[in-house]
Amino acid sequence: MVLVAALAACCGSPRRAAQRIAILPFENLTGDDSLDWIASAAPAIVEAEIAGAGSIAAFRAQDVSAAYAGGATRLLHGYFTGGPAEVRFEVEAEDASRHKIVEAMAERGDVLKAMNAVARRINPSARGFSTANEEAIAAWGRGEYQRAVTLDPKFGAAWLSWIDSLAARGATAEALDAAHRALAQPDLRSEIDRMKIEVASAALSGDVAARAQALTRLAALEPNDPALLNTLAEAELSARNFGAAASAYEKIAAIDPNNPAALNSLGYARAMAGDLDGARKAFEAYGKQPAQALNMLDSLGEAYFMNGRFADAEKLFLRVYQQNPAFLGGADLYKAAAAHWLAGDLAGADSIFKRYLDSQRDDRLRAWRQACWLYTTGRRDQAIDVLESSPDKVLAARQLAIWNAGIREDAASLRKTYETTLPPADGQARTFYAAALAASGDKDQARELLRRWPLPEEAGDPLRESMVLPEFLALRRSLGVQ
Repeated sequence: MVLVAALAACCGSPRRAAQRIAILPFENLTGDDSLDWIASAAPAIVEAEIAGAGSIAAFRAQDVSAAYAGGATRLLHGYFTGGPAEVRFEVEAEDASRHKIVEAMAERGDVLKAMNAVARRINPSARGFSTANEEAIAAWGRGEYQRAVTLDPKFGAAWLSWIDSLAARGATAEALDAAHRALAQPDLRSEIDRMKIEVASAALSGDVAARAQALTRLAALEPNDPALLNTLAEAELSARNFGAAASAYEKIAAIDPNNPAALNSLGYARAMAGDLDGARKAFEAYGKQPAQALNMLDSLGEAYFMNGRFADAEKLFLRVYQQNPAFLGGADLYKAAAAHWLAGDLAGADSIFKRYLDSQRDDRLRAWRQACWLYTTGRRDQAIDVLESSPDKVLAARQLAIWNAGIREDAASLRKTYETTLPPADGQARTFYAAALAASGDKDQARELLRRWPLPEEAGDPLRESMVLPEFLALRRSLGVQ
């Protein structure tokens, strides 16, 4: 209900939350260890056949705890008896909220035939599996992926499992080669497996944009899978496609209205796209979730800060500190001081920073913190004087060396750091990369990186944090960024 009120204007009527079925490993009661592979292969077949079919989403879960953590509305349990000539399956669907068995199924025969029947009992529109070759299925189930695709080169699920296993072992080149070989199959089954292989190929080759595009196509085939949509949203964030990321988070929130992480991420994505009104609505919906009211104020404050609304940001940061001085170790006072300074009042900012400094318990870092604040606000000589009084001489020496060295990395290495750092925690990497671009003459691209303000107290090297805002301000002045 919170989402309906907060997002109706931009999302239309939200969809009913999709049913999410967690498929647990089946138990082998045959007494024949050679059939152990069926315990994981059978659930995998059911999951693959349900994927993208109607409003039901399915996922594999190793145990009940993982099922609940994945937001399961139903749990699918199973065991099998019999022997190699004929396997007998007993499968039960349990309502996750009522802990009650709502459907029981008994099937017999080969694994594929039995699981086809189970999948269609769950969802009549279930898709066919990506092979009908029983020998290839057995090889795939036993982890003999290369043999499985040799037996059936069109077996998409086996190709995907082989690629994943190679990547997990760190054999990136071999995994990428397998992905290329799989995608070269003109009639590879199924379309979902093909899209997953395209996603894996792009990830293995480090192509952020191609991975986001492949995930978009995959999400169109599996529109009710919030885990996939979350992966898509994060990929769009990595590619700095903030509007597309916001769209993916909106879909997650529509499927799962009580997902606070999706609402918070939606707010940040909109803020990074420059849509402050949309960000505020998303954060307000997030703040109505249990125990999120305080973090909502901090998140909205950061949204205002990164868009240059420093007075509004300061008010929210101060509200957070007033309500709970221990929240985030009192960092909101520091953020309020930075916002007040950027709004044009250094003396007032110093007063707020002193409150922050007094709130910190580690006295050995007091001089270092004060020196970093002075350096950030343009008082280098005073910063060095204070730093020399620090009781931690090693830290002081390291900090002074960083200040004296400045930004030494080349544009290529800075670009890599920037592209692999998720927003909104990319302020440090983005600022230093912009500086390298400006120095190399690429001023237009540098200007684009300076539109969004770096957040104070964000991820990055603590010894370089004090250099970010002064560098950012100097770049904006020299490049004429308004």
